Amino acid sequence: MHKNNKVGASEATLLNMLNISPFTYGMVVQQVYDSGNVFAPSILDIEEKTLLNYFTTAIANLTCVSLAANYPTIVSISHSLVNTYKNLLAISVETDYDFEGTEQVFHHDFLNKG
Repeated sequence: MHKNNKVGASEATLLNMLNISPFTYGMVVQQVYDSGNVFAPSILDIEEKTLLNYFTTAIANLTCVSLAANYPTIVSISHSLVNTYKNLLAISVETDYDFEGTEQVFHHDFLNKG
Protein backbone atom coordinates (compact mmCIF):
# COMPACT_ATOMS: atom_id res chain seq x y z
CA MET A 1 0.00 0.00 0.00
CA HIS A 2 1.11 3.53 -0.77
CA LYS A 3 -0.14 6.86 0.44
CA ASN A 4 -3.27 8.14 -1.32
CA ASN A 5 -3.88 4.80 -3.09
CA LYS A 6 -7.47 3.57 -2.86
CA VAL A 7 -7.99 0.06 -1.58
CA GLY A 8 -10.36 -2.39 -3.13
CA ALA A 9 -13.36 -4.02 -1.42
CA SER A 10 -11.45 -7.16 -0.45
CA GLU A 11 -8.57 -5.19 1.08
CA ALA A 12 -11.02 -2.96 2.98
CA THR A 13 -12.79 -6.04 4.36
CA LEU A 14 -9.50 -7.59 5.45
CA LEU A 15 -8.35 -4.36 7.13
CA ASN A 16 -11.72 -4.07 8.86
CA MET A 17 -11.47 -7.68 10.16
CA LEU A 18 -7.99 -6.87 11.51
CA ASN A 19 -9.43 -3.74 13.16
CA ILE A 20 -7.09 -1.50 11.19
CA SER A 21 -8.40 1.90 10.18
CA PRO A 22 -6.78 4.82 8.36
CA PHE A 23 -4.68 7.10 10.52
CA THR A 24 -2.46 10.14 10.34
CA TYR A 25 0.47 11.16 12.46
CA GLY A 26 2.56 14.25 12.89
CA MET A 27 3.81 16.80 15.31
CA VAL A 28 1.54 19.20 17.14
CA VAL A 29 3.10 22.46 18.30
CA GLN A 30 2.43 22.96 22.00
CA GLN A 31 4.40 26.18 22.54
CA VAL A 32 6.78 28.40 20.60
CA TYR A 33 10.08 29.44 22.17
CA ASP A 34 12.01 32.46 20.86
CA SER A 35 14.86 34.29 22.59
CA GLY A 36 13.73 33.40 26.09
CA ASN A 37 10.04 34.04 25.41
CA VAL A 38 7.34 31.37 25.22
CA PHE A 39 4.30 31.93 23.02
CA ALA A 40 1.08 30.09 22.28
CA PRO A 41 1.07 28.16 18.99
CA SER A 42 -1.57 30.53 17.62
CA ILE A 43 1.25 33.03 17.04
CA LEU A 44 2.18 30.91 14.02
CA ASP A 45 -1.28 31.36 12.48
CA ILE A 46 -0.24 34.21 10.20
CA GLU A 47 -1.96 34.63 6.86
CA GLU A 48 -0.02 35.40 3.70
CA LYS A 49 -1.81 38.74 3.41
CA THR A 50 -0.55 39.76 6.85
CA LEU A 51 3.03 38.81 5.98
CA LEU A 52 2.82 40.80 2.74
CA ASN A 53 1.51 43.83 4.66
CA TYR A 54 4.43 43.61 7.11
CA PHE A 55 6.87 43.28 4.22
CA THR A 56 5.50 46.24 2.25
CA THR A 57 5.44 48.36 5.41
CA ALA A 58 9.09 47.50 6.05
CA ILE A 59 10.03 48.44 2.48
CA ALA A 60 8.13 51.73 2.79
CA ASN A 61 9.95 52.51 6.05
CA LEU A 62 13.30 51.68 4.47
CA THR A 63 12.47 53.95 1.54
CA CYS A 64 11.55 56.82 3.87
CA VAL A 65 14.73 56.47 5.90
CA SER A 66 16.85 56.26 2.75
CA LEU A 67 15.25 59.39 1.29
CA ALA A 68 15.51 61.33 4.57
CA ALA A 69 19.18 60.37 4.96
CA ASN A 70 19.84 61.14 1.30
CA TYR A 71 21.35 57.67 1.02
CA PRO A 72 20.44 55.88 -2.22
CA THR A 73 19.20 52.31 -1.97
CA ILE A 74 17.49 50.04 -4.44
CA VAL A 75 14.09 50.91 -2.97
CA SER A 76 14.64 54.68 -2.91
CA ILE A 77 16.35 55.32 -6.23
CA SER A 78 13.12 55.49 -8.25
CA HIS A 79 11.71 58.06 -5.83
CA SER A 80 14.92 60.07 -6.01
CA LEU A 81 14.78 60.12 -9.81
CA VAL A 82 11.15 61.22 -9.85
CA ASN A 83 11.80 63.93 -7.26
CA THR A 84 14.77 65.21 -9.25
CA TYR A 85 12.65 65.32 -12.39
CA LYS A 86 9.97 67.28 -10.52
CA ASN A 87 12.63 69.77 -9.41
CA LEU A 88 13.76 70.17 -13.03
CA LEU A 89 10.18 70.80 -14.10
CA ALA A 90 9.75 73.39 -11.35
CA ILE A 91 12.94 75.18 -12.41
CA SER A 92 11.78 75.08 -16.01
CA VAL A 93 8.43 76.64 -15.09
CA GLU A 94 10.01 79.39 -12.98
CA THR A 95 12.68 80.30 -15.54
CA ASP A 96 10.53 79.85 -18.66
CA TYR A 97 13.19 77.51 -20.00
CA ASP A 98 11.69 74.69 -22.03
CA PHE A 99 13.18 71.31 -22.72
CA GLU A 100 11.68 68.17 -24.19
CA GLY A 101 10.26 67.00 -20.86
CA THR A 102 8.47 70.24 -20.09
CA GLU A 103 6.84 70.41 -23.50
CA GLN A 104 5.36 66.96 -22.95
CA VAL A 105 4.07 67.69 -19.45
CA PHE A 106 3.18 71.38 -19.45
CA HIS A 107 1.64 73.71 -22.01
CA HIS A 108 2.50 77.40 -21.91
CA ASP A 109 -1.13 78.39 -22.20
CA PHE A 110 -1.99 76.43 -19.05
CA LEU A 111 0.96 77.91 -17.14
CA ASN A 112 0.19 81.49 -18.15
CA LYS A 113 -3.47 81.17 -17.06
CA GLY A 114 -2.55 79.84 -13.59
